[in-house]
Amino acid sequence: MKDKTIAYLLWCGCFVGVCGLHRIYNGRYGTGFLWLFTLGFFRDRPDHRSVHDPGMVEDANNRALIQSMGGSAAFLAGGAGAGQMVRRLPRTTEEFQVALVQAAGAHGGRLTMAEAVAFTGRGFKEVDKRLREMAVAGYIEADSDDVGQEFYVFPGLVR
Repeated sequence: MKDKTIAYLLWCGCFVGVCGLHRIYNGRYGTGFLWLFTLGFFRDRPDHRSVHDPGMVEDANNRALIQSMGGSAAFLAGGAGAGQMVRRLPRTTEEFQVALVQAAGAHGGRLTMAEAVAFTGRGFKEVDKRLREMAVAGYIEADSDDVGQEFYVFPGLVR
């Protein structure tokens, strides 16, 4: 799996005249080598962001996941990974919230932290932050059972 920290460090190479390494690292070889050999002259202008595309690392990781499952052709043909759902990790807050609601729907309107992490592919810290934000906003309710297992209740989805 690709690491965002490494991608950002490679992107910083542009400041010393070595552009495109972050793109090569993330599997975008064509534009990476173009940037490398032209010192970044052909990068996206004038709307180029000051930092590289934050979704580039996630896209590279999702491509690697599909390859590890036998590739998209094998997946579509029912080969390795058949029956498994391949999801792109949610990028925006809204996509994250939708993914959490979908996870709750799949679990009867009640969602534990571990279930949310497993469904969204995000870490515990990030999932905890989003669930707490949704609870504070009044969209969901925090609760626990008799043995102290914490979970979140999505009122419109409880069966």
